[in-house]
Amino acid sequence: MRFRTLLLVAAAVLLLGKPALAQRVSLSAGVFSVQSEYRGSDARVLPMPVVHYEGDRFFLKNTEAGVWLWNDGVQKISLGATLLPQYFRASKSDDPAMKRLDNRNIIVLGTLGYELNTSFGSLRAKASGDITGTSDGFLASIDYAYPLNAGPLTVIPTGGVLFSSANFNDYYYGISRGESVRSGLSRYSPDASATPFLGVSADYALSDHWSLFASWKITFLGKEIKDSPMVDRSTQHIFGGGLPYSF
Repeated sequence: MRFRTLLLVAAAVLLLGKPALAQRVSLSAGVFSVQSEYRGSDARVLPMPVVHYEGDRFFLKNTEAGVWLWNDGVQKISLGATLLPQYFRASKSDDPAMKRLDNRNIIVLGTLGYELNTSFGSLRAKASGDITGTSDGFLASIDYAYPLNAGPLTVIPTGGVLFSSANFNDYYYGISRGESVRSGLSRYSPDASATPFLGVSADYALSDHWSLFASWKITFLGKEIKDSPMVDRSTQHIFGGGLPYSF
């Protein structure tokens, strides 16, 4: 509740923000393959966002949409909403015990973000809270990216840490007393955790408008997550690729 109030206060100061320096629009077709951390579950294949827009006041990128509270080209402060495509479907699991658990659903996060862009790279920080009331969880992340340019090719290595609250972890990885009785899995109630990640993305310009995009990310699951009886791995890989068209 306090995080939702903070979002409303931030929205009230929207008119104090500076406009962005330019508007950018791109359309893309592609997919992401997300390795599932859950026992007996196959990788999730998700469509890449179709529209990427960054304008004077509003933006739409990946699964997030929002407004700029401040954007002078060097520093950005944003307020938005993010669809978190994380879920578990018990009926889809190949593990008999996992089939007896409750589903975990996709949630929507209210987000406050800060980004600093310099010649030394980009530093980004974000705080997010579940505004659907599904998990009552909270996430915070910080990451650093440094673009490397070689003609038409741009490669961006990234590294960071994701902090997830006990409520978030409990919803997605905890096992209640009732679930434990039904499934035979041990009851589990995780605490908050820190999850480091590394990644790299590459964009190759084919023309003034067309390009090829590919990305890879590895997440090192925090102890509170990988110790869950629902989880059977310590790392998670995400692969993506697509063909963007920029206006």
